[in-house]
Formats: sequence, structure tokens, C-alpha cells
Amino acid sequence: MKAYQELNLKLKEVSDSEFIDIIINFTQQVKNWTYLEKESKEHIEETSNSSCILFLDDDYHKPNFLITKRKNQFYSIVYIFNSQHGHIPMLEYNALLRHFYQDFKGFIDSNSHKISIEISKEDIGLQEIISSTKARDLFETYLSFSPLSYHLNDKERLYFFICAASRCKKNINIELLKQYLVEELNWSQEDANWCRETIDLGLQILKANKHY
Repeated sequence: MKAYQELNLKLKEVSDSEFIDIIINFTQQVKNWTYLEKESKEHIEETSNSSCILFLDDDYHKPNFLITKRKNQFYSIVYIFNSQHGHIPMLEYNALLRHFYQDFKGFIDSNSHKISIEISKEDIGLQEIISSTKARDLFETYLSFSPLSYHLNDKERLYFFICAASRCKKNINIELLKQYLVEELNWSQEDANWCRETIDLGLQILKANKHY
């Protein structure tokens, strides 16, 4: 199924101020990119977080890209906005993200900057949604029986998955999991919502139990 792509940057021996300088250099050397100084400073003042906003002068959307610090040494493009055509559809959003990826990767590689850049897949399946093999096996076991019967045994299989998911190092995007159930398995919105809400509630309870 198709999903919004995500782009992450990891700094290696590069400070926040140096990263912003690298971004500014990038916009000065690579065609069609502009560093929006005023908007970037305003966003930093509002959020107290290291960030920058870039403008892409492409042929159609002419959007802004918000790059912000997510945690120490990690930045992400969290939003592409202000398209002159309003809402940016998912596939076009992904294409814009890949545009930045290609341009910025070429720039950092040619200048030997100690920054790594990663972009997620556009076409994903259960393996990308649930990276943990054990948790994924348990969810596939749940799906392989009669999950829509809501039988006690089927619910128990879902609970086993929730317990495994609560121990995963990487959080599972349950919205994508719901999307997978609807688009790939033809579940109704009602059934997929029930599954998503059950997983969400179970994870919240288990998280609270750890701190009890």
C-alpha cells in the first residue's frame, strides 16, 4: 500500500548551528532552493527548537519545507506546506520529499558533510509497519484465524500481539496498521477502527502499568 514517506537526518560531529549553516550553504549552491530566514527565526522563537524553513521554486507547488530537530542529533522534515494549489496529495508530497532527498544527499556527499539522510519507503507492507519479527508473527497469527468473529480466542490472540508490541523498541504506527487492514485486507472502517482502538488502549494500559 502507499504511505506518506518520512525523511530523517542524523548529525555526526555537527552542531545545531553548524547544521543550519550547512542548510544555508545548500540553498546558496543548489538551484531552486531558498532559505527563508525570517520565517525560520519566527518558528524558532515560537517553538524554542532548532529549525529552518526552505522554499522550493518548482514548476507547480512552490512549497515550504519545515526541517526541525526531533531529538539530539536528529532532524526531520516534519511538514511540506504553503503550496500555491492548497492541499498536497500524498504521492505529490512524497515526490517533493524525494526531490529534497536527492538534492541534499548530492550536496552533503560532494562536500563530505558528516550528515546521514534516510527516507522511508512509499510502498509498504506489514513488515515495514511492524518491524519486530515476534510482534509481526503474532499479528499475522491473529489475522490468520477469524479476527472479525470477535470470538474470545481471536481477541486473546490480538492481546498477545499488543503485549509484544508494547516491548518493541520502535513504536508501531497503528494508523498505518488500520490503513493496511482497510486497503490490503478489505476490512470495513468500523472493524479496522475497533482493532486500532483496542491496540491503542492496550498499549496505553501497559505503558501506565510500567510506571505504577
